[in-house]
Amino acid sequence: MASVSTHGNQEKSPHLPPLSKQSLLFCPKSKLHIHRGEIAKIIRECQEESFWKRALPFSLISMLVTQGLVHQGYLAANPRFGSLPKV
Repeated sequence: MASVSTHGNQEKSPHLPPLSKQSLLFCPKSKLHIHRGEIAKIIRECQEESFWKRALPFSLISMLVTQGLVHQGYLAANPRFGSLPKV
């Protein structure tokens, strides 16, 4: 069976600028230029969402587990500062 290579047979579209002239923000699928403001807005939304839905819950859960382990005696509390440094 002969396999067909897709890299060598791709035709360049005449309406796309050459690779050296394309901006990093150029999207060849939609043939539109994505503005920096839109990208900044999307990145900001992703950062906020990842903080509230991933980072904050994981850190709170790990703090509660650590405090529970110190309270149960599995982890030793600091004589001067208590469990605060571990939590």
